[in-house]
Amino acid sequence: MVTNVLLTGVGGQGTITASTILAQACRIAGWEIKKSEVHGMSQRGGSVNSYVRFSPLEQIASPLIPEGRTHVLVAFEPVEALRQIGEVAPDGVVLVEERRIVPVTVNMPGFSYPDDVLERVLASGRDVRVISAWATAVELGEPRAANSVMLGALSLLLELPEDAWSEAMRLVLKPKAVDVNVRAFEIGRELVRA
Repeated sequence: MVTNVLLTGVGGQGTITASTILAQACRIAGWEIKKSEVHGMSQRGGSVNSYVRFSPLEQIASPLIPEGRTHVLVAFEPVEALRQIGEVAPDGVVLVEERRIVPVTVNMPGFSYPDDVLERVLASGRDVRVISAWATAVELGEPRAANSVMLGALSLLLELPEDAWSEAMRLVLKPKAVDVNVRAFEIGRELVRA
């Protein structure tokens, strides 16, 4: 079976770094992997999407996820989860960070950030799990590790070996950032188990 994971967020949250770690963990496990991303206005706080498709057995022809076939949506920002909710399969899982970051596109005239954004995501009919990733990373003293908290949560939904994740972090991250991100990853796993 091919697993489809869509990671979405706002520029600067580490969405692409997180998808690169996921892709590397799949590669380390010896799995077939395809990855693609849409940066958009990421450097100006706009939306960022990264598509990761992988399988331990099957060949994958395209990195793009077929419409409505996302198995797991990892949303680093609630309104980005709401934007992408239609891409999630009816039996899919949504991991959504609770912290709001108002994207540039929402600040434009005629647009506003919905007050009930999390409620709308929760009412989508999908298995939605709200994660306090940023607050957890702040407690660790490294707010930029929020994406690793989310990856820890994601890891419990996938069958990748745990050591593939830590090895992938060592390959992708700067050496001085590895320890705190591995700890953030472990805490993300604990949050979902609880």
